[in-house]
Parts: sequence; C-alpha cells; structure tokens
Amino acid sequence: MNRLAWIVTLPVALLVILFALMNRQEVSLSLWPLPWDLTAPLFLFTLGAILFGFLFGALATWLSGGTTRQKLRAAKRELADAHDQLAILKRQQGPAETGKAILHRPPTALPPAA
Repeated sequence: MNRLAWIVTLPVALLVILFALMNRQEVSLSLWPLPWDLTAPLFLFTLGAILFGFLFGALATWLSGGTTRQKLRAAKRELADAHDQLAILKRQQGPAETGKAILHRPPTALPPAA
C-alpha cells in the first residue's frame, strides 16, 4: 500500500509544482460586495480554490454520514449491553450447570439406496 501511495503522490506533486511554476503572473481578484482587492500569483488562487473545494467536500461527506455513525454507536451500545447480560446469566448459571448445556442431536436416517 505504501508503494501505491508513492506512485500516486509523486506524479500529482510534480504536476502541482509544474502548475505553480508556469502560472506565476500576478492577477487581481475582487469580490463584488467586499471592498478588498487581492493581488497574488495565479497559482495561489487556483490552488486555494482546489483546497477550498476539497475541504467543503470533506465536510459535506462527514455531515452526510452522521446518521450512519449514530446508528453504529447505538448498535455498539446494544452489543455491549448484550455482552453484560450474557456475563450475568453465566454467573447466575453456576459452574455445575455449564456442562449440562451440551445439545444432543437425534441420529439422522439416511434415505434408502436406490
């Protein structure tokens, strides 16, 4: 898995570096209702927009998984309660009765051979 991560990461990092080197010209960004006029290299605005989109997508994914996480927590609580109840029942049963819990199956009859 570590090699696969490097195989994917190195070309992407190389592309980002090349993009930053090729887009160093200054651009001005002004957002209409705001009074500020930002001036920075083009690659900073582009990489900033990509980072904002990534973080926004991660937040949306995390928020949409909230109900699943809530159900998982409830299932874990139920499982812990079931384990506690099982431990209580085993303690109440006592050591002498634990050997009696062997199930006996009746012998199965084979069908007659044709």
